[in-house]
Amino acid sequence: HLHSRFSSLRSALAPSPASLHLCLFAFAMPKRARADSKDVLAEQMSIDLASGRIVEGKKLGIALVGLGRSGAFHLTSIKNLPELTKLRWAIDVDEARAKSIAQEMGCSSATSLDPALADPSVDIVIIASTTDTHFPFIMQSLRAKKAVFAEKPISHEVLEVQEAVDLALKNNLPFECGYQRRSDMNFRALKNQLDMGAIGQLKMIKSCSRDNPVPPMEYLRTSGGIFQDMLIHDFDMQEWLSGGQVPESVLAVGHCYSPEIQQMGDLDIVAVMVKYPSGLVTMIDTCRDASYGYDQRIEAFGAKGMLTAKNETTSSVELATAEGHLMPPAKWSFPERYNHAYMVELSEFVALVRAGVNSEAHKLEQKEMQRHPRVVKTAWAAELSWRLGRQVRLDEDLHALQRQVSEAAKKR
Repeated sequence: HLHSRFSSLRSALAPSPASLHLCLFAFAMPKRARADSKDVLAEQMSIDLASGRIVEGKKLGIALVGLGRSGAFHLTSIKNLPELTKLRWAIDVDEARAKSIAQEMGCSSATSLDPALADPSVDIVIIASTTDTHFPFIMQSLRAKKAVFAEKPISHEVLEVQEAVDLALKNNLPFECGYQRRSDMNFRALKNQLDMGAIGQLKMIKSCSRDNPVPPMEYLRTSGGIFQDMLIHDFDMQEWLSGGQVPESVLAVGHCYSPEIQQMGDLDIVAVMVKYPSGLVTMIDTCRDASYGYDQRIEAFGAKGMLTAKNETTSSVELATAEGHLMPPAKWSFPERYNHAYMVELSEFVALVRAGVNSEAHKLEQKEMQRHPRVVKTAWAAELSWRLGRQVRLDEDLHALQRQVSEAAKKR
């Protein structure tokens, strides 16, 4: 990675899209990633871009659905891969916004996904629209034989998530749901150490996931609730860090301090414990706000020691005086904390699509996507645990438990 690190220093003076991605992958890549993984493909792609080995040719056409906050991150990523991608369609229910982005990017605009799916120049559909539109847009795009990168959730319903995964597998298409924490350089470094056996047998994982600031109420009303909107990131991380272990049971407790959120039947602070057949125990604490900044930490404890991923702060400068030590604050919110992760995850998806469906990377991702129904099921079981006030086993009939919760709600 010496060449990558030198290029990243040089890019600080005169940044370019190629050098930016070279910098990103120098610090986001695990040292022992599989040689046939999308991670390695993306790193090599970045090196080839910086060295000029990739010349102008056929670019992957992209349709971006949803031009709000999440869509803006992906738009930036597309801009940073001009040699490899071309935005063909900017799509949003806000026609004026779609036309404005289209004019800026030199592409077509629409308020519907249909014309983009009929366009043969579109290879990838990125779905960053409102939560409730994800599943229908994913299914439309997969049926149109397009590669799909979607923001989470695929759906809040386990059966719908399974349906989307099954369709992607049937049509042999690249399909990824963007859990951006997997692309974070700190968490990747922790995962790398775990895989190398640095702490021996994994016994416990603790994760802290405190948002900041409180999301807009309009967003929260369609978010699916704290279990499917926030905690699902932690359940996905536990799946990843544990090497794909499947939970045995889950226990969740919580409270709501916000009257507005309480009126939605939701919580704003939750603690969860998850038990696994191997003996692994995981714990999560999550909250909709943290006055000191965006709080995202992980601790992994094993037979030989402990690994800790701490918060990213606004700088590394510490002031020491006679009054004590003053540390810099944590980054304010998720756009600052995961800015580079958004770029990494899309670059890796582009590398995956470029590699083709016969590549080993594609086969690995087809196995990886099969985790999605399990992750959503765990989030569902955790919510049922809170509502029922007891531990829930994953092998219980969750549909029957849901009916029990619904019937109890009617009686109140």
